[in-house]
Amino acid sequence: MIIQKSKFFTTLILIFSFQLLSAASFDKYFPKLIKFEGIGYGIHQPIWGNKSFSKNEAYKIFKIHYWDKYNASMFKNQGVAEVLIDQIINAGVGKECVNIKAFEAIIGVKQDGYLSISDIKKANSFVIPEQIINPFVNYRLHYYNSRTNAKKYRGWISRAKSFYHQTKEGNLLANYLILPNILIRTENQLVTNYEAEEVIITN
Repeated sequence: MIIQKSKFFTTLILIFSFQLLSAASFDKYFPKLIKFEGIGYGIHQPIWGNKSFSKNEAYKIFKIHYWDKYNASMFKNQGVAEVLIDQIINAGVGKECVNIKAFEAIIGVKQDGYLSISDIKKANSFVIPEQIINPFVNYRLHYYNSRTNAKKYRGWISRAKSFYHQTKEGNLLANYLILPNILIRTENQLVTNYEAEEVIITN
């Protein structure tokens, strides 16, 4: 009986360890994030307090209020988690949660602007994560280029493009744009200022 219990707990530990290894990690993303944010670690003082923030304080703010809030560790793919959370950190959820809805449009679920556990499970079902990552990068470029101050903040563009997944030959997989319903217009969509081979209008 003792041996059976030992085997049972060993199995549980192995399963838990595998889940940790296969899950997205904030610690892997954080060095990239603070490099993007630069001086001050991107902490918006009017929200978090008028003071200088340490790297450790920035870590806690970003992890608790962004990564953990949106259950990013539940994503199996690091790139999928990062491309979404980075957009939320850099631009917020957007008016009427458009950035969440864009992600939902790409993974093919109800566009309600609420990132649910069910949404994350659907994203995890994708065999090819580039089918989420690259279209979402293209959406980010579309979003940034639609801002009135886009020319002033060109770093937004290079930041978004850094999340592209390419083949060894430098080709982009799933290089198309999927727009959420909220952004669809009755007239034809014009794709400008980024490289996308195809525009997919969701219903």
